[in-house]
Amino acid sequence: MKVILIGFMGAGKTTVGQLLATKLMQSLLDTDQLIIDQTSQTPGDIFATIGESGFREIERQILMAAVNKPGIIATGGGIIELSANRQLLAEMPVPVIYLSGSFGQTMERLVKDNSRPIVRNKSLLELAQLWEDRLPKYAAIATKTIYTDNKSAEQVANEIIAYLKDIGDETVRNRGSHSNS
Repeated sequence: MKVILIGFMGAGKTTVGQLLATKLMQSLLDTDQLIIDQTSQTPGDIFATIGESGFREIERQILMAAVNKPGIIATGGGIIELSANRQLLAEMPVPVIYLSGSFGQTMERLVKDNSRPIVRNKSLLELAQLWEDRLPKYAAIATKTIYTDNKSAEQVANEIIAYLKDIGDETVRNRGSHSNS
């Protein structure tokens, strides 16, 4: 089984991905963590040493490997910046779920997070422009959009599980009794 989570930084992809992985008895493939595992550097360190374009190339390689493994994939917020990544995700025969929240609630989640290089290096106006620029990219490749405003990660995960049941995912049907654990 595979589910791919996309959305802006702070949307809850990792947190929701962890819940989904537990509920569906799947592994979580978090692209940011996979980058750390492979390079021994955080995304922020990579941004600082080789820049965003170098980071995006590493991220692309990680994504290409991750899509060939079973599990829940939680992508980095900028995964959609490369057209090749958008094409790869759009062509995947699996659910690509866009976790979408308002700019205000997203910024509330990010305001105290200094680990994100883009948040550290951009003004609020620049972040708003980045958010606005990315929205159509996420929407274009998503098979389903889940709105996250005023919802807990648990509620979002349960909504995704209900969607997977609706589309007839075999893994979810077999494990549906565990979805409320």
